[in-house]
Amino acid sequence: MSTESRLDVSAKPAASDRPSPSALSADRQLSRWGGMAGLAGGILLVGSAAVVGAMGLPDASDVETLTDFADIEAGRIAEHFLYLGALMLFALHVLVLQRLLRAAHLPAALFGTAVAEFGLLIMAASSMLHVSTSPLADLYSASDTPPEDLPAIEYAWHGAQSVFDTMLATGVLLVPIGIVLLGVAMRSAPEFGPRLAWAAITLGAVGIVGAVIAIVDPGSAFSAVSVLAIVVFQLIAGWRTFTLGNERGNDLTESES
Repeated sequence: MSTESRLDVSAKPAASDRPSPSALSADRQLSRWGGMAGLAGGILLVGSAAVVGAMGLPDASDVETLTDFADIEAGRIAEHFLYLGALMLFALHVLVLQRLLRAAHLPAALFGTAVAEFGLLIMAASSMLHVSTSPLADLYSASDTPPEDLPAIEYAWHGAQSVFDTMLATGVLLVPIGIVLLGVAMRSAPEFGPRLAWAAITLGAVGIVGAVIAIVDPGSAFSAVSVLAIVVFQLIAGWRTFTLGNERGNDLTESES
């Protein structure tokens, strides 16, 4: 065999290096599951907001959350469980995005996933606010609680609330930063396309600005802007991730192999 022939043979990828049909099927299945997680998480978070609106729940930082807790306890628990479920599904979707994007741009995909997961973890830790409110509300409404102790109970509740607010502010700052990095990785992934990549970068930037304003001015409601940006990203990216898993013959690991 001539030298040229040997070079031609060595340049061809070995059959063992190509993804097997079972590996491709598993990758598409992972993509479908990740997309469903992102979409379901968005639906759960919208449902959490719907519970607040339908039941007329006060703002979490309103003192009525403490003084009227017995009347709104069921609504608060439902709101918080829906919120926590949404964050868990978001975290799963981000992990799938990292798997799909790492071949296109490993640093941006890895760093974006890590930052977003940190943020979602912190937001999840702040989700069960009613756990700290419930004992204080019971003490506040107890018949044997001296009236002069009520202001002290309110101060304790405000202190607990401030801790949860701090965690929420930190989370809604970190997650959009991760979204921007994932958007950068999407620019190098033809399966996602430039429009989705720029949409992710824009949503992440809007979320960062909203979070910074909320941190500088804690009394503002700009953290809601960051949460909305996260939800919109999860819905549009989740739909694309889901459709990728349904596209026949789509090799999601081609560039990696």
